[in-house]
Amino acid sequence: MASVPSLWLARGHAPEEVGTVVVGAGVVGLSTAYWLTRSGRRPLVLDADGVASHASGRNAGFLITGTAEPYTALVRAIGEAAARRLWELSRENRELLCGELLDPGRIDCELVREGSWIAALAGDAGQERELRESGERLAAIGLQLEWRDAAEVRRATGSDRLGGALFQPRDGGLDPVRLCRGMAGLVTRAGGEVRTGVRVRALEPAGDRVRLLTDGGHLLAERVVLALNAYAPALLPHLHGEIRPVRGQILATAPGRRDLSGVWYVNDGYEYLRQLPDGTFILGGCRWAARDTEVGFEEKPTARVQGALEEFLRESFPLLADRPIRHRWAGIMAFTPDGLPRVGEAPGIPAAIYAAGLNGHGMSLGFATGRWLARRTAGEESGELFPPVSGEVADPEKAQPPAAGLPSLSHRYPRHL
Repeated sequence: MASVPSLWLARGHAPEEVGTVVVGAGVVGLSTAYWLTRSGRRPLVLDADGVASHASGRNAGFLITGTAEPYTALVRAIGEAAARRLWELSRENRELLCGELLDPGRIDCELVREGSWIAALAGDAGQERELRESGERLAAIGLQLEWRDAAEVRRATGSDRLGGALFQPRDGGLDPVRLCRGMAGLVTRAGGEVRTGVRVRALEPAGDRVRLLTDGGHLLAERVVLALNAYAPALLPHLHGEIRPVRGQILATAPGRRDLSGVWYVNDGYEYLRQLPDGTFILGGCRWAARDTEVGFEEKPTARVQGALEEFLRESFPLLADRPIRHRWAGIMAFTPDGLPRVGEAPGIPAAIYAAGLNGHGMSLGFATGRWLARRTAGEESGELFPPVSGEVADPEKAQPPAAGLPSLSHRYPRHL
């Protein structure tokens, strides 16, 4: 039987009147709140669960420029202008985050700035060719990166399963939860507020303001920023079909000797890995093993994908394969058909804006996206975050059939856009 509210809960009460509300205490929401405090505002951040409870606290902690897939493929799909903007925004994000918070020591989130690698699988000439051409085109527009051949990659990793790679020396890895908690602390010290355990059920226009209906009562806000990523369609129905929740899974070994520096995307991002300062080896991906079922909102690791991750570990990094696996987890990413975030004004509610669909790159885009949202909220930004898409957009996650039972790594891991 459904719960019925008491007389006291059902009674109308005057809503709490606030200035700017940010819904979502992940990296995008907290970045927005931080930039709002930098301009003298005191935002209220609401989250149904806790700081970095979902995607922002469940990823591998990559602070990387660009995307895992080749730039050339991205250009074919969405056009040169949008692809270039995505890469340049991620570079801006890295420099902003490091310059504003990490390098000055305002937040300690264990940043290890050893560079990032985007590597092909050994023997996949097509992947290597696309990556090498991508590097040439990115260097021509001012991105700082270098091509490393397969022999150099083998020396860097000790693995004969990896081929040539793009190396970006200014990228790195961090602890994403410590980053988000650090930003939450800065927001509160600047006069803002972070309330967790408050679920927003609906938004309504209220003249030139926004009414937020929550489990704890109603709020009346001058401006609202929605930073809910995969969960955005619950409050923004027009995003149904645009935002697809996709589960990513990760495992972590016991600490030990550390031989691998940097953060690594392999096979167009289907696998990603790094070693922490204590030698813990983190490996994520292998979604190809169960693509049809790795969707939805259940943050639960599965035997099938975890088994595929263990197999990748054994075959690609045999010297690490005997380490005990100490932790397994899952998180929900938000994918869009063209690989670009969805950013804009909530339909019918002009005082509310949103950003969602970070496509697994929230750490690499969130701080700069938050600054844009803060400026837009304050009336200081009137343009668009991304230019219009001009390529032949298709959703490769839907078009690419799952691989099954194929004998070699070079065939077992299908490519995607």
